[in-house]
Amino acid sequence: MSSRIVDEALQDYRSHLGNLLHSVQLLAADINNAKLRETVENLRKNINEPFLFVVVGEVKAGKSSFINALLKADVCETDIEPRTDSIQQIVYSDQRFVQQIEPNLKKIGLPIEILKDISIVDTPGTNTVIQEHQIITERYIPNSDLTFFVLFGKNPYQKSAWDFLDFVSAEWRKKVVFILQQADLLRPADLEKNIERVKEYANQKQIKSPIIFATSAERELNDEESSGFSEVRNYIKDMVSTGESYKIKLRSVSGTTQKIIDTLAGDIKALQFQLDLDKRTAESIQQQIEAGKTRSRYEIDNLVDRLVGRYDSISTRIKQEFRESLSVFTVIRRSFAGIFNKQASMQTWIEAFKERCQRELKSSLEEVSNEGAQHFVDGVRQLLEGLTQDLNNIQTTQIKTNSISIKILERRQEVIDGVKCKVNLLFTERGLIHSLSSNADNMAAEIVGGAFVAVGGMILRIIEFTVAEAILDAIGIAFAGIGVVVFAAGIVWQRNRIIHRFEQALDNEKDKFKRDVSDRLNQKLSLIYEEVERIFVQFYDYVEREEQEIGPILERYTAIQTNAQQLFSQMGTKVK
Repeated sequence: MSSRIVDEALQDYRSHLGNLLHSVQLLAADINNAKLRETVENLRKNINEPFLFVVVGEVKAGKSSFINALLKADVCETDIEPRTDSIQQIVYSDQRFVQQIEPNLKKIGLPIEILKDISIVDTPGTNTVIQEHQIITERYIPNSDLTFFVLFGKNPYQKSAWDFLDFVSAEWRKKVVFILQQADLLRPADLEKNIERVKEYANQKQIKSPIIFATSAERELNDEESSGFSEVRNYIKDMVSTGESYKIKLRSVSGTTQKIIDTLAGDIKALQFQLDLDKRTAESIQQQIEAGKTRSRYEIDNLVDRLVGRYDSISTRIKQEFRESLSVFTVIRRSFAGIFNKQASMQTWIEAFKERCQRELKSSLEEVSNEGAQHFVDGVRQLLEGLTQDLNNIQTTQIKTNSISIKILERRQEVIDGVKCKVNLLFTERGLIHSLSSNADNMAAEIVGGAFVAVGGMILRIIEFTVAEAILDAIGIAFAGIGVVVFAAGIVWQRNRIIHRFEQALDNEKDKFKRDVSDRLNQKLSLIYEEVERIFVQFYDYVEREEQEIGPILERYTAIQTNAQQLFSQMGTKVK
């Protein structure tokens, strides 16, 4: 066949078409589609092979008789019962041979001249009761160059035959020639009527100006005139001698290639959509976590400010009570009263004052911290619930296709389920969020507790070692015999210094309290968000690997599409 290709443009087109098919074959390997890879490999071989005719039709439509008459040889068995139970490819050979290629594919070699330019494939009937036959035929159609569609001349209207035509012509874009076999069984008027009806059916199937031959295998084998086979042979010879057969072959392979590319388009688009969705989701999750962290920091700062404000309010009341309780008259009264009643003594007041300070600090600060801690935990919970919903949303967009099988995609569901499981564990009885939510008071006490203990201890130490020491020293002087006047003078002399030291200590400790509470809350924040980020690292890693594996496939397909568009646009001028 190659010797007849004198048009360099056709040779150039064939070369580029071969390169395009090679790219499609590599893509088929990338997406682990063995069936597609085999189909494309056969198409690449088909470019340089003889012109391939595929004969299809219903059982007993006369396909085998048509082939025998066309070749004038007893090649295909014919009988009342269906005999073609496998695909038979008939090729040229100097010596006759029959080779079983596959269980359902047989190759027959014959020394018949016409087979030097063409090869013929006989297929099982489209309405065969053996399901595998139609599957085999459908697998073989993509490699054909021209399809002889054999119909029973007396009744060319069988639905299964015309449904199969959709597969041949519309699905795989194959050139079709209609054969009305057993035409000798009809009157000329009825035959003409059926030919017109076939034209109408073909037009409905978007086949314009259909080529139709009416044949009689019996007349041809009996060397009778008007068998219709001379017209068929002349049609084949014209195609071969004018180079039209090779143009048909190139158009056929091009059409099949375009069909393959178009068929993959939906799955490739879904693959691109899923990758883009996963990338956007991973980016969104990272942004949401960062936003949550920023929001939590703001909540912490707000909580610290509220705690410091409450501290100021409490310390103001403590200062006021302390001033009033340290008046000269009150101190003297409590000192002398304590001689006779220990419960009314200055020492008892000091202890009571310490306890009141402690209770007020604890109650007031924990009230604020409990509320803030609960708000903080609720924010983290809402963040995780939102992230889980994001994963649920992308999980429903899992690509479902039989044409693409990429290993990384098999892990997608597993990774998403794994991340969701880890998030859910945070809400279980032993999980972090559940623990914080159900024990918000404990969390608050944990966060504020250390700072409270530090500040509370500071206040108590001021009272014990500053106030009490000075007052008790003065009381000791009074009872040492110096006298009440001296004692009173000592109190007056000590009072302002004691109050100043007490208030200054309270003010100084406020900054320490603020730093301590802020540090504790931020440490808790870091621990929580480190745990959250650790959970989603698995999803980030998956998306990164997904892009690494799928990205090249998408790029290759895009390149194939571009090359195909450029190449097939030339088909109108080079292969017209």
